[in-house]
Amino acid sequence: MNNIQNLLTNYLTAALPQMISFCARLLQTPSVNGVDDERAVAELIAAEAQRLGLPVQIVGDNPRRPNVIVSTAEQGPTGLLLVGHLDTVPPGQAEQWTYPPFSGHLAEGKLFGRGAIDTKGGMTTALYALAALAQVEGALPQGRTQLIGLPDEESGATGTLGVKYLDRQGLLDGLGAIYAYSGREIALGHRGVARYRLTAHGQAAHTGMSGQRNQPRRGVNAVTGLADLLLQLEQLDFPFSKQKYFDQFRPVITPGTIIEGGTAINIVPDRAEALVDGRTIPEFDAPDIERTLETAIAAVTARRPGLRFSYELLSQLPPAISEETAPLFSIVEQVVQGITGVKPSRLVSGPANEGYLFIERGIPIICGFGPTGANAHAVDEYVEIDSLVETALIFSLTARELSFYL
Repeated sequence: MNNIQNLLTNYLTAALPQMISFCARLLQTPSVNGVDDERAVAELIAAEAQRLGLPVQIVGDNPRRPNVIVSTAEQGPTGLLLVGHLDTVPPGQAEQWTYPPFSGHLAEGKLFGRGAIDTKGGMTTALYALAALAQVEGALPQGRTQLIGLPDEESGATGTLGVKYLDRQGLLDGLGAIYAYSGREIALGHRGVARYRLTAHGQAAHTGMSGQRNQPRRGVNAVTGLADLLLQLEQLDFPFSKQKYFDQFRPVITPGTIIEGGTAINIVPDRAEALVDGRTIPEFDAPDIERTLETAIAAVTARRPGLRFSYELLSQLPPAISEETAPLFSIVEQVVQGITGVKPSRLVSGPANEGYLFIERGIPIICGFGPTGANAHAVDEYVEIDSLVETALIFSLTARELSFYL
């Protein structure tokens, strides 16, 4: 271990109680997408950055849903860009949690709370990595390192308030980026996603008028027609990708994640809706899902005269992958292997995220790397305390090595 690494390790080890306290405060500050705005979390990060002596700014089109940018220096080119999102998914049924979802409760070496690894734990380690780099003389030979906390990721990762805004303002820079989720593998990219609203259109009728001898069944049931279509979609099976790194995945269509239909118990339902989530690969993207929907719709409507369907694309993110020869990836491999003794594998992730927005803008990105933990989007989400210092050290050493390329 060289002297710089020693000094960074010593700083971060001494700062662990502060990291735990700060992460707990982030978890105690709700930022559920669609319920809370992100201003309070952004201000909490900004206040901690200022306490640590780091330059910080809060910017955005929507003052209640801003971005927070923390830097090791006011000016200079950015080598490593560390990324997190300020919002979280809902906690679900709070009574199912072992500890309240916004308590930031510490137990058995874990901090529990919604957002613990998605991504408040990762932002904690990123912030303290910047602090260590700023405090240890000579740790960054050239340029600077930045952390950006983005709003509105959990609603669909469109980047409208975050990445796209920062890019327009000239505030997005970096030789490479790491999205500070949980994990210890190098995610070069991710599958795509395409989500749809399916609507079945039937014909209403009084349920009491059906069932008479020699009389046809009245009405066209949109709910059972929609169910027929959803079951047909559920049975579909697609081949695996043949492209490098994507070859562990195939497309998946998950039908009926939310369903609504009918108006009264004694009326044949004339309308029903369902949301459909599709996960895509380079060989099978949104247009292919739509062709699949149309084929399935044609089969169902042929069986059910009078029924028709429409569909609407709600959101789409493309499958994406960085150029694997970018220096970032070999640097992280070397740093992680040097610290843990294990060389991380390269892959693409199944869930989509905002990584594609960085790739489209020429910034190679690891689409998920950070402290260890579990249960993102589930009950009892937690981050492991023992992983905080190690992760911050990985981030700081990666930033140091990448700075030599500036």
